[in-house]
Amino acid sequence: MFTTNIMPPLQKFGNWTFSHYKTVRAYSYSVNKLLMGQGRKQSCDRFYRCMNTQGSIMNVFDRKAKRMQKERAALGHGGEDPSVYDYIKDEFGYRLSDRICDIKRKFKLVVDLGCGRGQHWFVEMLLYQLTIYQCDMSPSMLEQAATSTDVPSHKMVVDEEYLPFEENSVDLVVSNLSLHWVNNLPGSLAQIRHILKKDSPLVGSMFGGDTLYQLRVSLQLAEIEREGGFAPHISPFTTVSDLGNLMNRAGFTMLTIDIDDVAVTYPSMFELMQDLKGMGENNCSWSRKPQLHRDTMIAAASIYQAMYGNENGVPATFQVINFIGWKPDPSQPKPAERGSGEVSLKDLHRVEDLTKQIKDLREETGVPSEKADSLSKAAKKLEQDIQKAAKLHTERESDDPKKF
Repeated sequence: MFTTNIMPPLQKFGNWTFSHYKTVRAYSYSVNKLLMGQGRKQSCDRFYRCMNTQGSIMNVFDRKAKRMQKERAALGHGGEDPSVYDYIKDEFGYRLSDRICDIKRKFKLVVDLGCGRGQHWFVEMLLYQLTIYQCDMSPSMLEQAATSTDVPSHKMVVDEEYLPFEENSVDLVVSNLSLHWVNNLPGSLAQIRHILKKDSPLVGSMFGGDTLYQLRVSLQLAEIEREGGFAPHISPFTTVSDLGNLMNRAGFTMLTIDIDDVAVTYPSMFELMQDLKGMGENNCSWSRKPQLHRDTMIAAASIYQAMYGNENGVPATFQVINFIGWKPDPSQPKPAERGSGEVSLKDLHRVEDLTKQIKDLREETGVPSEKADSLSKAAKKLEQDIQKAAKLHTERESDDPKKF
């Protein structure tokens, strides 16, 4: 089950335990003013808004604030081209496109959730004649999405938590660095599975738990030093294990999940925060502070440089979780039944012994016996498996995090 630890325990004042939104709203003003002072009222209201009346959905992110952030990002900063901040989204958009090209299937109808400016789709639209529904919660950013006059494409203002498509109507759903801002992620995944045709994939990516850990640590240490405590300034992200469990829970099969760590170097912490704002990826959690004090920001920049900086600047790590899940279908391959294996994994180290036994049997009999043939096939299969495993191990060791 997906859990998150950003919620503090239920607040109890006297005989009152605030565990329901409607009850809290009735007493929050007087209790805050009496027990904690007028200055803390705003932060307490944010805490109570995190508690959903249904009890099963964590209302972590302010979706209206996220829409406003994306709208501002679409307008640009100081008259500059807003697309200059899309380098992370474009890079992983191209990687997703490459993964889609590896699937030997022609997709007629594709939905791109959280498309942004969607430049990575332009080539695929021309080559494969796709019909694409480009969906984003920001109307301004959707207007800037790349299109082609030769290929039918449709732009729709869509919230990822409420999908307006019919059941079994879509051949492929793609989401590039968008679903990490969704409050009801299990519900969104279930809706995606609902609109997909049978044996059709969801291909996507989202930021993982170690994203911007350098910035998170620096801001926390600076706030503890200057203000005696800290508030979350980096939004919480999911982990690989949680995402796998959520996709299984939503009904997806044949899951493929992997992680890419991308290190981007900035002159200082301030340029990093400016770029996050330009991407529309700044914090929108309900528990965020309205502002950071100037001396706290300066202290955080110094801590960042001292702990992680080098001669080129300060690195920022973006951990991206790539995932593929398929809607179930009877025609899909199934795992072999338990106990149906003919060769045990514990025999992998006995390839040379098996080969020697085969040679001895052939020399004794002169004609390959059934036992010799069986051992020969088993030894050959084991040798191929070992070669594949060694090749994969070598490729993983040589795959360093990409530097920009």
